[in-house]
Amino acid sequence: MAVSAVKIVKFIIRRYDPEKKEFFTSTYEVPVRKGMTVLDALLYIKENLDETLTFRYSCRMGICGSCALRVNGKSTPICNLQVLDLGTDTVLIEPLANLPPIRDLVVDVRPFFERFKTVRPYLLRPPGEPEEEFRQEPKVFKRYWPLSPCTSCASCLSACPASIDDAFLGPSALMTNYRFMIDTRDAGLEERLKVVGDTIWLCTACSSCTLVCPKEIDIASAIVEEKSILVEQGRIARRIADVLENAMIYHNPLGRLQAKRLEWAEGLEPPLKLAPEVGKADRLLFICCLQAFEARHQEVARAVVRTLRASGLDFASLGPEEWCCGDHVLRMGEKGLFEELAEHNASAFEKYGVSEVITVSPHCYYVFKNEEPYRQLGLTVLHYTEVLAEAIGSGKVRPSRALKGLRVAFHDPCFLGKRSGVYEAPRQVLEAIPGIELVEFGRNKENSFCCGGGAGRVWTEEAEPEKRPSVNRLREALELGVDVIATACPFCTCMLEDAAKVLDVEEKIAIRDMAELLAQAL
Repeated sequence: MAVSAVKIVKFIIRRYDPEKKEFFTSTYEVPVRKGMTVLDALLYIKENLDETLTFRYSCRMGICGSCALRVNGKSTPICNLQVLDLGTDTVLIEPLANLPPIRDLVVDVRPFFERFKTVRPYLLRPPGEPEEEFRQEPKVFKRYWPLSPCTSCASCLSACPASIDDAFLGPSALMTNYRFMIDTRDAGLEERLKVVGDTIWLCTACSSCTLVCPKEIDIASAIVEEKSILVEQGRIARRIADVLENAMIYHNPLGRLQAKRLEWAEGLEPPLKLAPEVGKADRLLFICCLQAFEARHQEVARAVVRTLRASGLDFASLGPEEWCCGDHVLRMGEKGLFEELAEHNASAFEKYGVSEVITVSPHCYYVFKNEEPYRQLGLTVLHYTEVLAEAIGSGKVRPSRALKGLRVAFHDPCFLGKRSGVYEAPRQVLEAIPGIELVEFGRNKENSFCCGGGAGRVWTEEAEPEKRPSVNRLREALELGVDVIATACPFCTCMLEDAAKVLDVEEKIAIRDMAELLAQAL
């Protein structure tokens, strides 16, 4: 017996025309029944509405992963994705990104598999070795088995910001390479390190790959572990070593003197309360290294203080006892150095009786909430946008000065959004500022596009301008016609401002931290 349609859903399909070498859009209305997948919907369109629509799927022939597309911005196989679960009346379907389009929704997957073959995704053994049983402890199996179910759907490559650069091997290839590195049956460590040693550092640890993986493989963490092997082996470029050595010697990746850590707070009235002076600080404001030492970002730190004070909060700073939170160091694979930095800060938190930490950087926010030894302290960790959103919602902060005529697009920082799930607080703050028209990027929230600054790349960037995620993102903003890109991360601000210089559009579009805009409206 036929199942009647639950509702009509509009499918907007972005298609590629190989003759004209351009994309065009087709729109269809599909009667959706309970249990209908996106693949079912495309088959309905082809069989009933438009027989010219071209897409790839081999699911029924056992080639799992072959049907992956972008659905409402997210790269995913479509054979198991039910339309009604999307919770929307309009569905946007696009080809996978970072792969050459062939026709309509079909892309050329050969570049993906060529990258995959580079890492030789099979056990490497010495030539001439006699065939015999190889004993392996269960604990070793349990390490690499969670990385083994990859179906080569290329969703991770499509979502990956670093993969706009062909030099980058891609998330799946790097993860698979690491999977064999930790398999005790494999004897190809030297070769595997050599293959990835130059380009793995393009990975920004944004976690887009992990979020879209249909097999729920933690690809991002695997790549960080792979970096740690390179660090342990001393197989790192000078530019990487410089950042890590700075963090080790000066306790910050910039190599600045720790005695100058508090210069950003000069001129604040009243002066910033310091935990080492008052002896106890229940609530602490933790300033990112970039904002502590770089003049441009010191402005943001001062704006955060002004807006937090406007909400009536009382807080202190560690001042010169504040060290780098260690997030970038950890994502670069230097676990030992991270532990040293983290243990110092954690000890200071305990020393001064800290129970709540407000961070300016999403990287500090994420690492305090999720990594040991910070997590075991049981701290309440808040990003400043969460604090301000609550203050605005309760009426403690009332922006009154209109910033008339400003079209603003909010750029979601990966460590605040994708990794931590904080999407609404920054938007609530921006929407409360009179005169601002908030515009959304096409790629926003969980599908946002990374600035390219994570995992230390903010200090090690060497890619050609057109292959930098920041330049790609800025071009998207220019197409939107906005006046300001607002963000809530010092590294996003830094990368996007550099991109504006590269494209010579500094007079056309401004990059601002949200705290600057709010402070201007108070």
